[in-house]
Amino acid sequence: MFSKCLIVLLSIHLGCSTLVSMLTESIDVTIEDDGKTLKTKHTVPDLEIENTLNKTDFTFCPCKKILVSSLGEAANVQSAALGVYQYYQEYSGHPSYYGPTNLHRSNRLYYSSQYQGYILGDKLGSNVGYLYVPSTLNCPYLIPGGWQYYAGRWFVDATLVVRCIPS
Repeated sequence: MFSKCLIVLLSIHLGCSTLVSMLTESIDVTIEDDGKTLKTKHTVPDLEIENTLNKTDFTFCPCKKILVSSLGEAANVQSAALGVYQYYQEYSGHPSYYGPTNLHRSNRLYYSSQYQGYILGDKLGSNVGYLYVPSTLNCPYLIPGGWQYYAGRWFVDATLVVRCIPS
């Protein structure tokens, strides 16, 4: 999972064509993580890139468009919550998103420090929502599973996922 994030960060920094040619060569990666910042050093023949990312900055979650989808019961019960979401603003030190972008009304996907997880609901900061996942990961699209939908109580839907849509 970390290598995918690293590739996304590299593609943003270098551009996709440069990254593809780099991946065919050997890459030496050094990573330092002190809990607050992530320092990476990528060494490829004739090229060296150093990055320092503040983990609380949006730059640590570079994805500006995400897809919330399900093939399970959440698709029936909370279908209006599914779709494409756009980056909205930072909230509680994490990125928040609005969408689905194809509807006249919109929801918010945001991190709730009170519930230590992401909530998808109709208002930013509300403690009422349609979808929820308990996770403190900074990027909601990196959460591998455990997403839940609300139908009188919370149910886990193993097919409910949030994924990055590359720009």
